[in-house]
Amino acid sequence: LNKWRPRTFADANDLPLVGQEAIGRTLRQAIVRNQIAHAYLFCGPRGTGKTSAARIFARAVNCQRGLQGEPCNQCGNCTALLDGRQLDLLIEIDAASNRGVDDARLLRERLLQRPGGDGLTGRYKVYIIDEVHMLTKEAFNTLLKSLEEPPPHVIFILATTDPQEVLPTIISRCQRFDFRSVALEKLVGHLEHVATVEGFAVEPRALEALARAARGGLRDAISLLDQAMAFGGEPGL
Repeated sequence: LNKWRPRTFADANDLPLVGQEAIGRTLRQAIVRNQIAHAYLFCGPRGTGKTSAARIFARAVNCQRGLQGEPCNQCGNCTALLDGRQLDLLIEIDAASNRGVDDARLLRERLLQRPGGDGLTGRYKVYIIDEVHMLTKEAFNTLLKSLEEPPPHVIFILATTDPQEVLPTIISRCQRFDFRSVALEKLVGHLEHVATVEGFAVEPRALEALARAARGGLRDAISLLDQAMAFGGEPGL
């Protein structure tokens, strides 16, 4: 159920980031106050919202309605990023498959290009490097050079499930946010909301079992619920 991926930090009228309220509040306030860092490190277990938060952040800093803290998810930039069409403002890199020094050098060369394209103009180019701990030592050193002298229009968001493997010199140049496993009651509440909207009646014990099996991961919880609803048949049964 990819449509249940969070779309805002805390807007209850949209799809808020679940279980990471303190992180969402801090990032939202930083945007409102225009105190935006050039590099962030999002750490935590898989499926706890690191990439979702990074994408929300990318939309919020490029929202055409201004730095409101939340993306409007309706303007040209927001909708393009939601649809994956504005690749010039948000560049996602999987470090597990792009981990070499040549990849890092290519990234460094691209940093000088100003954000804009497809008829849309943004404030920032946001680079999300997922599983950044997978980079080679040489690639880390090249990335470090980019973090030391970043162009003013570039923001790095490094995401990892294993921060111990990230070079201390990289960490020292980032604002670090630690994503925690989502509390059981929050997982149960969110699963109940999703099931209700989808038109399925699920017993509380079943919801709790699914939440426990997800081990604090919201993405896994939604995936398990999706499987359960597919197995259960038509809505309302």
